[in-house]
Amino acid sequence: MAPRKEAKVWEFGDFQTPLALAIEATSALQRHLSFAPKTIIEPTCGVGSFLWAAAETFPTAEKIIGVDVDESYIERVRHDVASAPYRSKLDIIHGDFFELDWDALLASVPKPILVIGNPPWVTSADIGRLQGKNLPKKSNFQNRKGLDAVTGKANFDISEWMLIQHMDWLRKHTGCVAMLCKTAVARKILLHAWKSGIPTVDNRMVQIDAMRHFNAAVDACFFIVESNHEQTSTECRYFDSFDAATPSQIFGYHEGLMLSDVPTFDAFHDLKGTDKNYIWRSGIKHDCSKVMELRRQGDAFLNGKGDVAELEDEFVYPLLKSSDLANGRLDGARLNVIVTQSRVGEETDRIATVAPRTWRYLNENSALLDKRGSTIYKNKPRFSMFGIGPYAFAKWKVAISGFYKRLDFRIVGPIEGKPTMLDDTVYFLDCASEEEAEFLSELLNSSDAISFLSSMVFWSDKRPITVDLLKRLHIGKLAKRLGRERDYRDFVARRQSSPLFAQAKENEAAARSTASAPT
Repeated sequence: MAPRKEAKVWEFGDFQTPLALAIEATSALQRHLSFAPKTIIEPTCGVGSFLWAAAETFPTAEKIIGVDVDESYIERVRHDVASAPYRSKLDIIHGDFFELDWDALLASVPKPILVIGNPPWVTSADIGRLQGKNLPKKSNFQNRKGLDAVTGKANFDISEWMLIQHMDWLRKHTGCVAMLCKTAVARKILLHAWKSGIPTVDNRMVQIDAMRHFNAAVDACFFIVESNHEQTSTECRYFDSFDAATPSQIFGYHEGLMLSDVPTFDAFHDLKGTDKNYIWRSGIKHDCSKVMELRRQGDAFLNGKGDVAELEDEFVYPLLKSSDLANGRLDGARLNVIVTQSRVGEETDRIATVAPRTWRYLNENSALLDKRGSTIYKNKPRFSMFGIGPYAFAKWKVAISGFYKRLDFRIVGPIEGKPTMLDDTVYFLDCASEEEAEFLSELLNSSDAISFLSSMVFWSDKRPITVDLLKRLHIGKLAKRLGRERDYRDFVARRQSSPLFAQAKENEAAARSTASAPT
């Protein structure tokens, strides 16, 4: 069991704000805020650093409210402010953010409101692993659908959930939200506000050193959003420090996209679109590396548990991961992977006949395979995988790592005569030939393509490169811009006559037929 202090940090995201940082942040806020707040609220006040700093910085405030779920913190704050000159304005509440009637509280206080603080820096998955209870009521609050809701995207920062509530407060009340949080979370919140039509003005982020202040290795900022219900802006200025006079970056939301560099996006706007001839895919997903990923050991294989297995070659393929692509390890594979299906949903019992040793190995390790937690495996054939289809078996691919912080497209060819599989942190285009792979690599690594994609990348994200990003680039339009339109048409014609393309179309038609069949 984790020590009490450590468990508290992880369950509650309990990174208390240093007083010096709270003073610096509120002082910077005061210099730029367009109004003097009449009510100050810190919804997760902890030991009260922001309460004290805001009370000193905005002396004309009529009401100051601090709330926290930890009773020991509430008692400490009450003790510390007992002799403060502003104690008569203070209302210190012991309460759970997720249970408090915020609508009633906000309706009762004078406006405009300043909501300030440092919400928990912890994810719902972290809390779940600790069996903690510091969570909102279960709901798909971002309306995720299908696989997005069950393969990881349903996980969220608790601060993200809280800040969305704060932004909805701005929909109803004039004021300002000013919070310390992860930079990625702040961008998500702005995107939520802009997509939801919440009026925001003077949006700002100021970079902070999270390692120095909180011993946390994340990109973090002091995030400021105002609302006067009269104007709105879908751009945000990013400052490198509290002392910076000019922003180092201006990002925004245009044409349904979050952009990291609006001017560059505008310059290459003609490349935007969806090219149905080239579809970006994710690598295979199996969620059981100890069993499914193997190192060759002579004529046998060594798995992640240290067991030696003798397997037929029929279902074993070379595997490359993000780190292999990023480091140029493309000529040979450190790992191999068992590929149990040729398409999603295909029955796997045929392995027993074609490769009995492999089938026996899978059954001997079924305890680990059967307990894979993701619901994507529910009601699927035993030992199922995802990210599998004819495209995965293409001998040539153009691929990029989703984790590494550079746009670098690599050609992946067969290894020892077999198609190379990629893991689910890699995105790729399947190619009908080596020549097509070389052509696509030249296009995608061009300065035009890199500039266009860079204008939408936020490099501080954990996985900055995504399928959603890549599919915004229309490869046909890129080929035309680079004077390669004729080559593009030739390769498209050739891939459409290839067996893999025909098989993919057949599988898609079968999937549509199954989806539309009456139940």
